[in-house]
Order: sequence, then structure tokens, then C-alpha cells
Amino acid sequence: MTAELPQELIELLERIVLHNSGFDNNRNLQNLLILTAIKADQSRVMNYINRLDNYDGQELAKIAQEDQYQLYDEALCIYKKFGEDVEAVKILLEKQQNLKGAQAFAEKTNKPEVWTELGKA
Repeated sequence: MTAELPQELIELLERIVLHNSGFDNNRNLQNLLILTAIKADQSRVMNYINRLDNYDGQELAKIAQEDQYQLYDEALCIYKKFGEDVEAVKILLEKQQNLKGAQAFAEKTNKPEVWTELGKA
């Protein structure tokens, strides 16, 4: 990233992580791939989130939802994937202002803590 070669880094990481190189479950490489995509090629982020399973979901979701990236759908997807339902409903309510979506999510999960966040909103 510092050398301003993000596309090359993404391509290299894709080969290593996505094409069964023996490093496909490496947590650090998965984190690096998703983080690089967040910063350099946001169109790839959702694909990586869905394909990979061994990354730091909470940390990457926090970065994705930062004002400079505004990857709210991606953060929501990560939170859902990792079972972070309260954080997911907060994305719907605070970042996307999607009250109907938050209500549907609360009905689907039916967890008191999710209903509490909806009630606060």
C-alpha cells in the first residue's frame, strides 16, 4: 500500500488466499486482502466477505463503516455472518436509517437486545 501498488497487492493476495495455495485459511492474509480492498478497490469487498471465513470480522466491519469508506452493506454483512446481531441492527438504524429493515431484522432474530436497540431508535 505504501508503495502505491494496491491493485498488484490485491492480485497477489487473491492468488495466495483464493486459489488453494496452502495459505487459504491464513487469518492475517485474509485480513490483509479485505483491508486492501476496502482501501483500494471497494467493488471487491463484498465478494471477499462472502467467500472467506477466517478473518477478524469485528475489526474489518468497524473499518468498513468509517465515514471515509461508507461500506455499510459490507459491514452489515460481516456482522450478520459473525452473529453480531446488535451491531448489525445498529448499522441499519444509525448508518442506513432503515427503520423497516431494522424491524424486519429484529423479527427475524427475535433477540431482546436487538429489540432494545430498535426501541431506542
